[in-house]
Amino acid sequence: MSDREHTEGDETTDTVPNELPFDADDEDGRTGSAEREDVADRQIPEDGVAVDDGGPDWEAMAKTDDLEEFTSEEYLKGTTQEYQGLAEEIERASSEEWEQQAVAASLPGVESGLVGFGDVSGTESESEESYEAAEQAASSDLAMRIGSALVVFGLFLGSLVLGGWWFTIFVILLMVVSVGEFYATVRSRGYKPLALFGLLGVTLMGVGAQMVGPMAIGGWAAAATAATILFYSLAPRTHALANTAITALGMAWVGMLAFAILIADGPHPVAHIMFLVLVIASNDVGGYFVGRSFGRRPLAPNVSPNKTVEGFFGGLILSAIVAAVLAVFPPWEEIGIAQALVTVGLIGIFAPVGDLAESMVKRNLGVNDIVSIHPGHGGMLDRIDGFLFAVPAVYILFRGLGLL
Repeated sequence: MSDREHTEGDETTDTVPNELPFDADDEDGRTGSAEREDVADRQIPEDGVAVDDGGPDWEAMAKTDDLEEFTSEEYLKGTTQEYQGLAEEIERASSEEWEQQAVAASLPGVESGLVGFGDVSGTESESEESYEAAEQAASSDLAMRIGSALVVFGLFLGSLVLGGWWFTIFVILLMVVSVGEFYATVRSRGYKPLALFGLLGVTLMGVGAQMVGPMAIGGWAAAATAATILFYSLAPRTHALANTAITALGMAWVGMLAFAILIADGPHPVAHIMFLVLVIASNDVGGYFVGRSFGRRPLAPNVSPNKTVEGFFGGLILSAIVAAVLAVFPPWEEIGIAQALVTVGLIGIFAPVGDLAESMVKRNLGVNDIVSIHPGHGGMLDRIDGFLFAVPAVYILFRGLGLL
């Protein structure tokens, strides 16, 4: 390293760093000044000039054949005890023939081969018993749905065949159960309808339809509504207007099913009622499956986002096919294909409106389902909502066509 000297008489200054990697007096007895002179005498190598700094020559070592003399025993001494013999074991295992067998092993977080969310999320996973209980509950629920549906259909078919008051009692029971579910649902949202007046109203509407005719349906509905208003006038309650309106709404809405009693009172009760039930049911089934498979455009997004335009036309087409096929058979020859298709057009409009009406009620109440007393089902009102507007419309049509 070269020295720079100040020619103006200042003391000589070295470019050696102030701090050296040794003490002023090291154990070899060399003084700090001597060391600085030694460092100063060393020359910085120019580019491309190799300087021997006293360290190991790594390039020379790499060019030697020392690695060829490196034995496996020396390698084993430099490795851990666990890996000794691993290569031999792998070679031996690959040369042997193995028979594949099923192996059952217990793993932490995995019970009986079931992997739950707890195995990846850290939460407690469900046991096999809980899965079996869920499957049993689902199967029992399905069995209950089928069983209760068969009971209701058996009562419907038996009462229809017997006719007269038997069918009237069956329709009244459907109305009482449905309006009771409606009142129970609105009570869960804080309303207090006069359920007794509503239940008496639908019962008298059914009895009046059987005994008097269509005028009795509207007459008893008006009378029950007037009695509800009078009650709230004489015994003031909170939210009297809302509770009166809800009481009248449930009674008038469900009470329209009483027009089925008038249709069953015609010359062909079994044929007409079965035609009505099959066409409305096919409209519902066609709308559901077509809408689920091909539905893209919502029919009423603010009320029921799941109802689609494609489902509407799918239900209309399927119900038209069913009606045309039924009109060929003797029990429905009187209706004829032309009148059957007209009936389909009417049902295709009013049945979805009944479904949308229930969806509107549920959306405004903020509930997903009507309170149900029908085992395994979403409620009796869910089963008959498509009939509530379609039945009065078909009754008026049949009267106009001379079928009643």
